[in-house]
Amino acid sequence: MSKDPASVASLGELATLTETPYWYLRSIVERRTDPYMSLQRAKRGGGVRPISAPEPPLMHVQRWILHNVLDGLDEHSASYAYRRGRSIAHCAKAHVGARWLVKMDIHNFFGTVTEQRVYKVFRDLGYERLISLEMARLCTREEMKSSTRAPGFRYTAVPSYVSGTIGVLPQGAPTSGALANAVATRIDRALSGLLGDRGITYTRYSDDLTFSTRDGFDRVRASDLISQVTGVVQSCGFQVHKKKTHVVPPGARHVVLGLLVTENNVRLLPEIRRRIEQHVRGVEGFGVRHHADHRGFDDPSAMIGYVGGCLSFALSVDPDWAAPMYRRWMKALSAPW
Repeated sequence: MSKDPASVASLGELATLTETPYWYLRSIVERRTDPYMSLQRAKRGGGVRPISAPEPPLMHVQRWILHNVLDGLDEHSASYAYRRGRSIAHCAKAHVGARWLVKMDIHNFFGTVTEQRVYKVFRDLGYERLISLEMARLCTREEMKSSTRAPGFRYTAVPSYVSGTIGVLPQGAPTSGALANAVATRIDRALSGLLGDRGITYTRYSDDLTFSTRDGFDRVRASDLISQVTGVVQSCGFQVHKKKTHVVPPGARHVVLGLLVTENNVRLLPEIRRRIEQHVRGVEGFGVRHHADHRGFDDPSAMIGYVGGCLSFALSVDPDWAAPMYRRWMKALSAPW
């Protein structure tokens, strides 16, 4: 731990510390209310991703737990997501100069982390059983019926806490990334031990696992690595998404987390650059409203937010190219709509 977690002895004390009504927290812990809005977000590779957006009071409590309880969690050096000072670019840079890549994905990463596993994270931090359960309930959303494989939480000391359903980490809660990382640290340690001195670089960015090597590798070794990694992931209570497992040989385009990885550096994909340039030129030439309508955005603010996000990402990866583009974008936005 880089810092000690805050002292919280009871749900009542947590209510006081977060200035949140006790009855509100209690209703969530008892699973009498579902304080989330279900949304959908487009995936980079197509399709949609379900998002659970907490109500403002619960969002406030979760942020308090993140900063005062989870902020000091020990994390493995191979983990890059949801950590201050680390980014997609930092993760991709670990694979600069690689000749072979093996890319794998953990299926239903957040949805596999149940409230029982979250409860154990809080217990390992030193909290008593009852408040560990209560914070686990506040950080998970009721998602599925209990089963013999994953029974509901039977905390009989408080009858109203007995539940026949299971809470899992919701995508959209500020605490979910840190808690998922805490549970997945077991994967990081096991894989680092497995790879040892085999000359293979391993990184994990949330549910994305990437392995790279320079020499002494081939498709036979890649197949063996995939089999071993699959076994480790399963032994840690997760499942590999087989359809998202890819072996990238020398000579092929090496893309890690949407970034082009070369012999010497990490760059934006050409198609990302073109997309940003098209939006900048469109607004320069036709104005914000016309361009937003032409490109199918619901309103200009949605387009501005999207392009602004793309430019922020570009600045973090390739500031020499992105900075002039950003200046053009800001100048174009200042013109009459």
